Amino acid sequence: MKKIIIGAIVALVLLGGAGGAFVYLHMHKHHHAGPPKPPPPMPLLFAELDGLVVSVPADSTGQSGQSYVQFSIEFASTNPAALTSFSALLPIIKAKTIDLLMTENAKQLMEPSTHAALAKNCLGIVNQVLDVSAGFTPPNPFSAAYITNIVEQD
Repeated sequence: MKKIIIGAIVALVLLGGAGGAFVYLHMHKHHHAGPPKPPPPMPLLFAELDGLVVSVPADSTGQSGQSYVQFSIEFASTNPAALTSFSALLPIIKAKTIDLLMTENAKQLMEPSTHAALAKNCLGIVNQVLDVSAGFTPPNPFSAAYITNIVEQD
């Protein structure tokens, strides 16, 4: 009888130890479930260059007269300071963008296949103006440009 009691006590100790180890490992696994989660992404902020109207030749020959092109574009950034500087430097940005638009003719500007290059060139202008005039570090605070309106008016 003494052996049965001692055997039962040993069995309870072993079962208790195994159960405790299981609980410890199960709890430990949930507390350390993997690498820490990255911070949420920064929200995109937009600056708009709206309602520019330029007079350009209707086509490359110059024989068809002049056309007016109305143009609007938005620039995306995660840096709030970029929007502040954009507003402060808007006259320079407008002037350089108008210069860019006036190097083209209406037929080229209205061709959808040229819009990606036009948006990229406008993005380059904005980032250059902010880098040079506002001294942005890191440079190029705007990451994307989206043409929101381009309309030809005869």
